[in-house]
Amino acid sequence: MELPGCVPDGTNLFTLYEVPVLDFMRIPIREVTPELERATIAGWVHEERDLGGLAFFLIRDRSGIMQVTVPKKKVPEDVLIAIKEVSRESVVRVEGIIKPTEKAPGGRELVPDRFEILAKAASPLPLDVAEKVPAEIDTRLDARFLDVRRPRIAAIFSIRSRVMEATQRFLFREEFTQITTPKVVAAATEGGTDLFPIAYFEKEAFLSQSPQLYKQMMMAAGCEKVFEIGPIFRAEEHNTVRHLNEATSIDVEVSFADHTDVMVLLETLMHEIYSSVAENCATELELLGIPDLQVPEKSLPRLPYAEAIDIAARKSEEPIAYGDDLGTASERAIGEEMGTHYFITEWPTAIRPYY
Repeated sequence: MELPGCVPDGTNLFTLYEVPVLDFMRIPIREVTPELERATIAGWVHEERDLGGLAFFLIRDRSGIMQVTVPKKKVPEDVLIAIKEVSRESVVRVEGIIKPTEKAPGGRELVPDRFEILAKAASPLPLDVAEKVPAEIDTRLDARFLDVRRPRIAAIFSIRSRVMEATQRFLFREEFTQITTPKVVAAATEGGTDLFPIAYFEKEAFLSQSPQLYKQMMMAAGCEKVFEIGPIFRAEEHNTVRHLNEATSIDVEVSFADHTDVMVLLETLMHEIYSSVAENCATELELLGIPDLQVPEKSLPRLPYAEAIDIAARKSEEPIAYGDDLGTASERAIGEEMGTHYFITEWPTAIRPYY
């Protein structure tokens, strides 16, 4: 029985099939080794090639890609029927014999004796998930769920997840309490006019810019050490690489601490995050063109404000003097000079917010 699968505009992009409950368990592709005799995999048809008597499919799941090789004279008839019907990005479940081969990704291939289509994709699709044909940004956003299937885009989500996991693990180890704060507020939390107004029943409210005031309330309540990982919203200039209308923020608040304690906490947290990503996301980093992520030292350089101004004055094209805040060009010049993450210390109090 076929069941239609539609996106919100009604376009039919795939067809679902009712399938029986199977008597075998699927395993992630990365766990399929040449030493296995048999395996069942499930995922999306990344690529397909038909050479007459031999057909090849690359099946992709969240853990990797595996080649399925179909010698047409040696497989069951129902497998032949399925491979004639399947299209790129269809969802399939495949069971068969594992054979070592140096020509296939991961040094192994699967020769199927069972090939089931769980959801058949429309053909042609709005964009090429294999990225052989580039897609405009409007096309990518209109078919965003297909766009996120692209390994390079999916890698971003994997790394973000690892960053949040490493952050939580470190802060829990340091005995922090995780909190969740309101995102609909009655007034600004950090001053300024960059607020998104919304209708809140009969009143005006705003999307939260920051959990700052709530964190400070938790300090007054005696919680001492809290953190939140959550969204923030700012109605500011957004057509730049330095501004976002919506972002995910890691916010931390600590009682009985000075600026030195805060810097030590932050640099240790950064080291933990970088180390976790480097250790667990090698494939994702490679896809994003970062094959050798440099993990910063646990102790980062401290650069006094006066020295930072001197560097900016020498290397930046924008005029700057002691008492000025740092602009984009100045920050870029200082970053090139330092060559790593760093703290700027001894700021004049007149140009820094109280918190």
